[in-house]
This record gives sequence, structure tokens and C-alpha cells, in this order.
Amino acid sequence: MSTQCEKPDRSQHGAVSHRACMGIAAVMLSVSSLLLGCGDGQVMGTEVSDAGSTPSSQDGFVSDPLRQCMASLGRLTVSGNQLMVSCGGQLVPTRLKGINRSGLQHKNGLQMAGFGSDPSVELKQWRDLWQTVVIRLPIAQTYYLYYDSYRQDIASIVAATKSLGIYLILELHGYDANNLNSAQPDPVSTPMFWGQVAQRFGSETHVLFDIWNEPHDVPWSTWKGNAEKIISAIRSAGANETLVVVGGLDYAYDLQPLLDPANRITGMGPIIYATHPYPLKVMPPAMSPEWDLKFGNVAKQLPVLIGEYGTDDSNGSPFGLGSKAAAHSWMTQLHSYIDQKQLSALAWSAGDMPQLTYGKSGGSVNLPSNPPDPTQPTDPFGVDVKAWMVKPIM
Repeated sequence: MSTQCEKPDRSQHGAVSHRACMGIAAVMLSVSSLLLGCGDGQVMGTEVSDAGSTPSSQDGFVSDPLRQCMASLGRLTVSGNQLMVSCGGQLVPTRLKGINRSGLQHKNGLQMAGFGSDPSVELKQWRDLWQTVVIRLPIAQTYYLYYDSYRQDIASIVAATKSLGIYLILELHGYDANNLNSAQPDPVSTPMFWGQVAQRFGSETHVLFDIWNEPHDVPWSTWKGNAEKIISAIRSAGANETLVVVGGLDYAYDLQPLLDPANRITGMGPIIYATHPYPLKVMPPAMSPEWDLKFGNVAKQLPVLIGEYGTDDSNGSPFGLGSKAAAHSWMTQLHSYIDQKQLSALAWSAGDMPQLTYGKSGGSVNLPSNPPDPTQPTDPFGVDVKAWMVKPIM
């Protein structure tokens, strides 16, 4: 997302081997064996409750050894078109299921973004109730560079997610509340920003870097050049193993240029490419043929992450479909597509429209006075996302 509430209207790797893809079931059996000593019912690092039990299948959760493994926050990397994680000293295929917790891209600090003084309280609910594996955190360059308190607040979220066993994507959403929609990052200040972030957080195995939210209205060659400057700054700061997220064009939607190997970023460490599919990117609303064209065909060759997606029953563009039935139908089709392609995906948003939850006082989320309440998913968006999230990772 590029603005505080509604989006403006906007209509290095070879393919993973066939053997690797068909071996996922065998890998999961291996992961189960590796985790036998990790606790019999533990799911996603959830602590034992006062009643002496963890969430069970009666709560909508199912046993998932891969999710248990990921709670140890092994460094994520890529091989061919597959996201990988180390489980028991062995790299296995995985994917990410998560949400965007927005607010800090247009609010200068935890309190203003509705986190209160301790972000772990809300983050723990996303983990326990939604089985969130990853949080994507939009942040702002100007706030980070000029306010020490803001830097400390980001560090607090990095520490909180680590303690809770949740991966964290630090995503540069723009400069500040008044400048979140630039077509491209500044070629001087943005690499400097990422160098500072990488120096501070690059050693954290659970942290990923999403270098620029939604590139748009430039040739791929321009964006590729700017992205390479940023990635170079990240690697030069010592974050050589950190997984870097690079969005497509057309507001991080279109990855088609990557079908040409010459357009790929190579030799710069692990990279995953991002797309942001929303229903009204095209008319009629985008479905599988359009998704194949914009990112699905690329995902056959390169690792792809759906960094944002969402819909609701409003008339807002590019996400509103006007009715609950239409929104639910679109979500069902997208989740089926995501699972078929075994893609990682993060829903937008807890904090901005379209909203995953109602606010703590009911009604629409409004930061900071009425922050998102993970116990109250919106219908159908939040309900559908939560139902998809609690299913096994693979």
C-alpha cells in the first residue's frame, strides 16, 4: 500500500529441480523426525497456557512440524525458485504466511502507530490466534534517519518478533506521512538508509529487507539499477546472507520483465521478488490468467513472494469489490492459486485499508486511538485470511 488509507487508482536463480519439488512430502516426514524432541503439541512457538495445553485442532489449528521448525528462526534463503529454511541442519523448502502491520510508515513511533509501549502484546496475538509466521513492517526513511526514538522503536519490534519466534520483513514504504508514493527511491539517501539498517539488523536471522514498497512508472532497467545500488549498500554493511525482497513494476505488481534472464539481479546474494495483486488492477477483477501473466509464470523460474494482497466489500480502489460475496469469492480463488503455486503471501493490512480486523473499540481501525484487534477479524477479508493462515505451511 502506498497511502495511509486507500491506494491510488492503478490499474539469479534457475528453476528448482523436479526432484526437489516432488520431494516435499518426504522432506516433511524428515522434518517431523527431526522435531520429535521438540515437544509434542507445540505449534509456532506457542507457549503452554495456564491450563497446561497449546492450541489444538478444536481451535482450528493442526500439527505442522515445519511451522514448529520455523519458530526457531533459522536463516531463510532461496534455491532455484524455492524459499528454503534450515531444519535440523538440513535445508528444506518452505513458504511464509503472514500479515502486514502497517502504521509506522506514516506514524512517527510505536505509540502513534497503535502498538502502545510494548509491541509484543499485539504481536503475540498475531502469532497465537492467526499462526502468523512473518510480519511485514512498513517503515519510513525520514523518520528512521532523523529520529533516534523511531530507530529504537524499530529495534523494539525486531527484538519482540525474535522473542516470539516470528520472522520480520522491514519494508521501506517511502519517506514520511506526506511522501509515500514516489516512483523510485532516492539514489543517494536510500542506499545510505539501507546501509544503516543492514549494519544494525543484518545479523538477525529472522529479519528480511524489502527495499522499496511499490516501484512504478519507470523502465525495468531504471528500477534494476536503483535496486542494485541499495542491495550493494546492504551487502557492504555486512548483511551478506539477509534475504532481500525486490518488488515488480506497476506498484510492485508486474514481474514480467524477469522472464528475460538479462533483467534478473544476480551475484548479489539471496533475493526474492515481490508482487502485490489486488482485484482491481484490471477490469474485470484479476483472476488466474492475469496472475499467470504478471507473476505466476515468473514463479516457475524464480522465488516469488506476494508481499501484499487484500479486498473488502467497499468501493475503494484497487481493492473494493462492492459486496461480501464478491470479496469472498476473489479471496477464495487467490488463496487457491497461492497454494497451487506454493507461494508465500502476506495480507494487507492490520492498520490501513483494506482492514484485516476491527479496532479494539469496534468499528474501523484508526491509529493510534483504535488500533487493530487480532481477536476481531473483518468479514470476509480477515476471516478468510485467518482460515488460510492456520493451515499447514506446505
